[in-house]
Amino acid sequence: MPSLSSKLVLTSAASSAGTALADIDLIKGAFYTVAEYDDLDDIPLSRIADGQIVWVEDASSTYQATVTLADYITTFADTVSWAEFSGFGSGGGGGSGDITAVVASDGLIGGSFSGTATLKVGQGDGIITGSDSISVRAGDGIIVDANGVSFSTGSVHFTEGVQKTNLDGGNI
Repeated sequence: MPSLSSKLVLTSAASSAGTALADIDLIKGAFYTVAEYDDLDDIPLSRIADGQIVWVEDASSTYQATVTLADYITTFADTVSWAEFSGFGSGGGGGSGDITAVVASDGLIGGSFSGTATLKVGQGDGIITGSDSISVRAGDGIIVDANGVSFSTGSVHFTEGVQKTNLDGGNI
């Protein structure tokens, strides 16, 4: 007759077949590892516990989750924010105010988790970047001249801009 114990053990056949007891991706509060800092946003909120620790490969650092539950007065959805976790260190001093990461967001390239951080503006359609400048490329209705940047629809109806007009039911 089978007996119960406090341990859950796989049979040798299941173990050699690579059968897992559980999928760690489906366990809320489990220790995660992600490749990049931006991947933290891809972890489903339902799998994150308040205070959970996640290792970020490109930062070579751990981050701790702070889950804020919706109060249904000012917020209607639970949210999570991440802060660098230093609890595994040697008890360090903390509070020095050092920036621990500069992460590029939309339209920016670069960043760093240590040392000198450099951010660059991503060059795209109509955007030209130089060593010390950002400018707009003329074309497709965009006019760049000594007066600045303007937009032309090709229409002769509005050549000087639109003025505010109050309509009171009378003639214009």
